Amino acid sequence: MTPDKDVEKILFEATIDAQKFIELIGHLKFVNYGDFKDVNWLNTPGPVYTTYTDNCGTGQVEAMNNIGGDEDYHEVIFKQPFNILELTETLTAAAIDPFGAYYFDGYQNWTINLVIEWWQKSKERVNYILDLYEDELNLPSILNRPLYGPSEPVPENYKNWLDFYQTGMKEYLEWYILKISNGEIVLDDFSFDWTRKNELDAILKSKKDSTVIR
Repeated sequence: MTPDKDVEKILFEATIDAQKFIELIGHLKFVNYGDFKDVNWLNTPGPVYTTYTDNCGTGQVEAMNNIGGDEDYHEVIFKQPFNILELTETLTAAAIDPFGAYYFDGYQNWTINLVIEWWQKSKERVNYILDLYEDELNLPSILNRPLYGPSEPVPENYKNWLDFYQTGMKEYLEWYILKISNGEIVLDDFSFDWTRKNELDAILKSKKDSTVIR
């Protein structure tokens, strides 16, 4: 699971194709560089990352397959854009963020060692995401959250995040290391007991099924 060639050309090069951004979203006011020292620990290595975004949950809703949220709904990139649709949705989320806390110079900051260190913290990160997934599943279907978070629960967002960890993260990171270094590295397998995720997935499916029946 790796980016399409057209997205790779736009986003995964040392110099971002700014003109293509304009074609996709109409402007460039949100394309920021240079705050990697404050990168949120949940961001998956790649060209796009966040620091301290707002916490209205708009990014999660706008790009459900790429953008997640921490316990306060500050946005993070859990999967880099792999196709034009995902790139457009991610750029739209960046444009909506009033703090301008989306950055596009990750390619110039992630090193092999940083990617390996990030991967080695996967157990801590996955357990954290599982907690968020369970919390979201336990929210009422109608919410009154005037200060932060999406207007409706988004457990699917956390499922998507964990699905990527299960099925594509290792392959992507190995590809990314090759991209930034021209050196091929095989990362250690991530051994994890996914029982809890399977149980949460079953609860989510049950909730969806009951909604359809109504």
